[in-house]
Formats: sequence, C-alpha cells, structure tokens
Amino acid sequence: MISKEEKNIIYVRLEKGEEILSSFYEIVKKHNITSGWINGIGAICDVQIGSYNLKGKDYNKVNLEGDYELISLMGNISQKNNDPFLHLHVTLSDEKCIAYGGHLFSAKILATGEFFIKKTESMIPREYDDNIGLYLWEFKDCDK
Repeated sequence: MISKEEKNIIYVRLEKGEEILSSFYEIVKKHNITSGWINGIGAICDVQIGSYNLKGKDYNKVNLEGDYELISLMGNISQKNNDPFLHLHVTLSDEKCIAYGGHLFSAKILATGEFFIKKTESMIPREYDDNIGLYLWEFKDCDK
C-alpha cells in the first residue's frame, strides 16, 4: 500500500493481493485518523458483503467468488470502544456488468485500488443501540 497525506486528505493506493479492511486500519493508525470519510474505486476479488436484518439483528452475508470491478467504495471512520472503526459499503459488478452491493466485510485487491480519506476534526464515538442491534454514532448534547 502507498499513501500520501496532503492537508486533511490521504490518498491511498492498494496493490494486488492486499486485503481492504486490514489495509485501511493500518492507514488509519499510520496517519492518526480518529474520524473521516473514505471513497474509492478499483478491482477486487474474494469478496464478502452483507445486508443487515433488523428483525434478527444480524447480517445476511454473501461470499462472491471471481473478479469484480469496484464501482464504488464509500464509508466512514469513527471510534468504537476508543478504537478506530470502519463502516464501509460497496457497489461492484461482475464480468457481465451485473451489480451487487452491501456492507463490506472483506475483499482483496485484484489489480489496484485508488482511494482517498478525508480526515475530519471531530471524534465521532459509537455506542450500542439495543433497539437496532448495532453500534451507532453517538452525539451527546445535540438537538434531536
């Protein structure tokens, strides 16, 4: 992986074989990011995505074999139990340009991945919401 920081933007290139989430956690640590936004494109394989089932309070996970075009990766960086937490969603397409999308659990870079992270000033914590079954952004002392 290669990264370059310019003001509050970190440009990232992931290389063939690198796992996306673990690579981003390394970047977050390297650049001391407490919160921010991630966007990117590329080509990926060995993909696991999912959609959230509110009734069961768990994810329906799908493993996708083969090679995929990463049409869009977007997500955020916040803090969960005082550690960095990545929340990423993807849209990808197969060789027939059929699109798939969902919460990203894992994927490896097939050829390359080009991303940027916009660092933000605020530290956004997450707290567990029993009603939803997920760790959600917590804004104490904010208007509802």
